Amino acid sequence: MPEAYDIAFLGGGPAGYQGAVRAAHLGAKVAVVEERFLGGVCLNWGCIPTKTVRASAEAARTLRRAREFGLEPVEANPDIAAIIARKERVVSGLRASIGRLFQAHRIALVEGRGRLIAADKIEVEKEGRLDLVQAAKVVIATGSRPARLPLFPQNPRVFLADEILTIDYLPGHLLVVGGGAVGVEMAAIFRELGSQVTLVEVMDRLLPYDDAEMAEYLAGVLKRRRITVKCGVQASEVQEEAEKFGIRLGDGTELAPDTILLATGRRFNTEGLGLEELGVELEQGRILVDEHLMTKVPGVYAAGDVIGGWLLAHVAFAEGICAAEHALGLGSKMDYGVVPRCTFTLPEYAAAGVSEAEAAAQHPVKVARFPFKSLGMGQCLGELEGLVKIIAHKETDQILGAHIIGPHAADMIHELALAMRGGLPSRVIMETIHAHPTLSEAVLEVAQALHGRAIHMPPGGA
Repeated sequence: MPEAYDIAFLGGGPAGYQGAVRAAHLGAKVAVVEERFLGGVCLNWGCIPTKTVRASAEAARTLRRAREFGLEPVEANPDIAAIIARKERVVSGLRASIGRLFQAHRIALVEGRGRLIAADKIEVEKEGRLDLVQAAKVVIATGSRPARLPLFPQNPRVFLADEILTIDYLPGHLLVVGGGAVGVEMAAIFRELGSQVTLVEVMDRLLPYDDAEMAEYLAGVLKRRRITVKCGVQASEVQEEAEKFGIRLGDGTELAPDTILLATGRRFNTEGLGLEELGVELEQGRILVDEHLMTKVPGVYAAGDVIGGWLLAHVAFAEGICAAEHALGLGSKMDYGVVPRCTFTLPEYAAAGVSEAEAAAQHPVKVARFPFKSLGMGQCLGELEGLVKIIAHKETDQILGAHIIGPHAADMIHELALAMRGGLPSRVIMETIHAHPTLSEAVLEVAQALHGRAIHMPPGGA
C-alpha cells in the first residue's frame, strides 16, 4: 500500500515548493513529486540564473565607467565560462537550500514524472519504475515552458529562453526575437557583455502590455546603449549558413546574426498528466480554477504558471501558499489587485497597477513624473537615466498605477505596491519623511508633484 499524505504537490517549482512548506507549517503530511529539479524554471533556468548573469553584466558596465568616478580605467573582458560557472554555483546552492527546507519540514520528495490516475492518486514513473503517491488533496503545479517558432531551425545556436544561460560562448551578433520582459532583459545583458544585439518585436512597441510612455522611455535607453530595436516587424525568412544565419525581416531588412534567442511566450505543461480523463477543465492548455485555486474536481487544485494569468514566480509563490491553505481548511483566496512586476533590464523597469491609458479609460486621473537626473542620489551614483511615474484617481487620490525605470526600481516599487494594497492615497507618501539622499526620494517627489508641491521640479515639469 502506498504511503498516504494529507496533501501532495505535482511539481516542485515556485508554487509547489512554497505551497509544500506552508502546508508543513499547518501540520500536514506533505509530498512533492518533481521530475527534474526543485525550484522549477525560476531557480534553475529563469529568474535566478538571469539575475546572476545580469550582475556580471552590471559589474562590467561599472568597470568600463571607472573614469567617470575618478578611477583609472580597467579592462572588463567577459569570461563567459566563468560567468556561467558562477551562475551554476548560485543555482546549485539555492537548490540545495530548498532540499534542506524539505528535510527540516519532513516533506517527502518523490522523484519522477507524475500523472493523476485519480483525484487522490499520483502515479510516478522514473527509469521504468512506477510508484504511487496517495494524498487527500492534490495541487497541480507543473509550470510552463518556452514556445518555439516553427520558422526557426533546430540548431545549437538557436536558443529558447530557458536555454540561453547555458551558453558556452559570447555571441558576436545576437538576434533576440520578442520584445517582452525576457527579450529586453537578455538584450540588455548581452549588450553589456559585449555582443552586438538586434531586438525584434512583432507588435508596434516593446513591452506591449505595459505603460506606453515607460516602454518608449526604456526603448530609448536601449537604443542609446547601441541595441538595435525594430518593432512592428517579424522574420519572414531564415537561412542557416556555416557560422551564422541569414535573416530577412518583413520590412526587407537583412541580418546576419551568429546566435538567435526566441523569447516569444510560453506554453502550459498540462499534457500527459491525466487531466482530461479526470475531468479537470482546461482552456487553451491552461487549467481553470476558482479564486481558491480549486479545479472542478473535488480535492484537486492548481497553482503557478499552469493556470495562466500572471506568469511570474512571485505570483506562483502566493498561489501555492493559497492553494495549500485552502486545501487544509483555511478560507484563503487569491487577490491579484496589486501585483508588482519587474523587468531586469539595465536599468530596471518595475510597475504595479495599471497603465495610464487603462486608468484614464475608467477614471478621472492625475499623473506626475520625476526624472532620476534631477535626484541627488541619482547624481551621486552617476545614474541619470530613469523616471518615476504615478497615476492616481483625480478625486480620491488613490494610486491606480505606479511605474519606475531606474537603478533598483524592482526594490523601490514595493513602497507604492504597499500603499496600493492598503488603499492609501498618494498624500500619505507625500507626508512620509523619506531619508536623504536616497533613490526613494524620487517616489516622494512624484507624490509631491501630484499635489502641486514638487520641490525639485520647475512648474510644467522637468
